[in-house]
Amino acid sequence: MKTQTEIVNGIYDTEKMYLAIGNDSVEKHFKPYRKYISRYNIEKESLVRLKKINGIPNLLSCDDAKKTLMMSKISGKTPAHLNRDNLKDLIVIVNKMLDAGVARHALPIRDIIVDNKNKLGLVDFERSTLRGSFIRLDWFVAKKVTHYHLYRLIAQFQPDLLSSKQALKLNFVTKVRQAFKR
Repeated sequence: MKTQTEIVNGIYDTEKMYLAIGNDSVEKHFKPYRKYISRYNIEKESLVRLKKINGIPNLLSCDDAKKTLMMSKISGKTPAHLNRDNLKDLIVIVNKMLDAGVARHALPIRDIIVDNKNKLGLVDFERSTLRGSFIRLDWFVAKKVTHYHLYRLIAQFQPDLLSSKQALKLNFVTKVRQAFKR
């Protein structure tokens, strides 16, 4: 199967998923692929937990049998650059997301959408950790990973927004990650 890596005529189709982007909604179908049931369930639960957060798609419906989610569309496009206001919006979204019990494994810029009014949105929650009903080590680590990726984006686009404490954390984790890659 050929893997498509860009959206053509509102369709994004890969080995892992089929995404149909309409005027007001997005249909995301998880194809049978490694851990697809888990990824579907995590994204569905993430959207349920994040339903009151501006800048996050609203879950409109789901089909558990077909592993398909229908959600509201966040209008805009992936930015090439994040300005100060974008990053301040992202910080608010990430903090609300963590408060709701959702931590992302990564924050790639491809999952960030900015509209024509410079409002920021965040999509794609299938690779997240959900806080359980009791204290777990994986939740603590997942929050740290989310903050690392947030700080990395801030350092890349608006480094003066990082506090000295955040910059130290970012530098420390970056060095640890580099040491493990050797």
